[in-house]
Amino acid sequence: MPRVLRDVGATLGCLQLLLLLTGVELRPHAWDEDKLQLEAIKKGILERLGMPTPPVVRHRLDQESIRRAQRLYQQKVAELTGNQSREEEGAVPRSRRLHRLTPTLLRQPAIPQGHQDPQGHQDPRGPYRYHLLLARTEAFHRQLRVVQAELKLFKESLASPGTSLPDASVPPQVSIYMLGGAHGTPQLLRSQELDGDSRSLDLTAAVQPWAAGPEDTLRLELAFTADVSALLATSGGETLVLEVETHETTTGRGARRARGLEEECGKSDGKCCLKSLKVSFQDIGWADWVIAPNSYYMRFCEGSCPHNYKPASMHAQIKARMHSLSKATPPPCCVPAGYDPMVLMHYDGEGRLVSTLFEDMLVTRCHCA
Repeated sequence: MPRVLRDVGATLGCLQLLLLLTGVELRPHAWDEDKLQLEAIKKGILERLGMPTPPVVRHRLDQESIRRAQRLYQQKVAELTGNQSREEEGAVPRSRRLHRLTPTLLRQPAIPQGHQDPQGHQDPRGPYRYHLLLARTEAFHRQLRVVQAELKLFKESLASPGTSLPDASVPPQVSIYMLGGAHGTPQLLRSQELDGDSRSLDLTAAVQPWAAGPEDTLRLELAFTADVSALLATSGGETLVLEVETHETTTGRGARRARGLEEECGKSDGKCCLKSLKVSFQDIGWADWVIAPNSYYMRFCEGSCPHNYKPASMHAQIKARMHSLSKATPPPCCVPAGYDPMVLMHYDGEGRLVSTLFEDMLVTRCHCA
């Protein structure tokens, strides 16, 4: 081969290699960073629980026992919220409010028999499905703590005279899914039989994490085993109502702390601020042993600490000033300044269902120290 052609070939090979290397360097790192953060979260939780690896659940509880455990979890969270309010606020009262929100209910096409999900598994959702959409309002903001959420689903109870279902001998069931997870896969929150004496559906477990998170819209799917369209509150053209009971700090330090959760790092110009990452226990493969919550927002502190910006102490302020004069002095670090507790309902290493309280799990604000 002539030398000129060899040189051209070598040059092209180097250009190809350079392009490949450049592509690697320019590839966005957001996905890798999220993956590393999730792995660190998983490792931290397991270490705190004293388990080297996730437990293997050999004997799962039945659906009724799981529902009782979820109700117990909700009671613990409400109790913890009340205790925390008394400790932090002292004599400052928390107002109790009842919000009547109006979600949208949309009928979805029936799932064909034998339909499979993107992973090739049989789709477990029932044939009668509805999407429930709830938008955040000005009155329903993130300073609120949700205690109870009841969807007024039916015009009258299923046991009322004149009410009939296609197969009255089999109690109808409903499965509640959270939409918008990884790859758009619906995340099962819980399944239950529809109580013949009730007209409502408890959505507390779905509304609580959404109310505290950054999403503007809650997206759920209600999948029924029977055609209940004629019994729905919307069948006569009426408006669907979601009643949400909340607590709100009216004044004092708690109100300032709640407002701090609204802070967005995008508005801080790279300075120390509070960021959040949604952790779905189903997406990380823990749905088989973590019963509640289904997900939570891992908050962490990130950003620079220039002079006189959120100093934790006079020492931190002087340290930032010294760093600005000489790089030999390290700058203050952006670190948590406060925490909220979190309850985890889960199986332990011996297969028992237990609840664990993490006192310092959820960061509420950041400062430079």
